[in-house]
Amino acid sequence: MSRKYRITVNGKAYDVDVEEMGASTAVAPPVIAPTQTPVTAPATTPEPVPAAAPDPQTQTASVVAAGTPGTIESPMPGKILKILVAQGTAVAAGQELLVLEAMKMENEIFAPSAGTVSQIICKEGDSVNTGDPLIVIA
Repeated sequence: MSRKYRITVNGKAYDVDVEEMGASTAVAPPVIAPTQTPVTAPATTPEPVPAAAPDPQTQTASVVAAGTPGTIESPMPGKILKILVAQGTAVAAGQELLVLEAMKMENEIFAPSAGTVSQIICKEGDSVNTGDPLIVIA
C-alpha cells in the first residue's frame, strides 16, 4: 500500500510516495560472520643503551630537561608577556610567577610549591611551546 504526501522543505514543496510495509515484507537483520585476527609474534625490543654521562663543561646553566622536579613547564603554546619573579626570589605555593599569552588570552602561571627561584629559563617576549621549561624552583 502506498501513500502520497506533500512535504515542504525550506519553502519548496515535494510530492513523496511512501510505501507501507507489512510484517511479511520485513527484512531480516544481516548476519555478521566473525572474523579472525591473525596472530603475530610479539616484537622484541632491543636492549637499551646506557646514556653517556653529560660533560659538565659543555652544559650551560640555561638548559633544563623538561619533567625535571621543580621545573614549571608551559601548559600551552604562547608568548611570555610578564615575568613577575627574579632569580633567588623566595616564592610561596600558589604565587603568580609569570603571564603567558595564548590565543589572545592572558594566563597566569603559578608556583606549584614553595621554594626559591633557582633559574629563569625564558624571557619576556619569548614564544614557547607546550612542555617547554620556564622556571625552576628549588
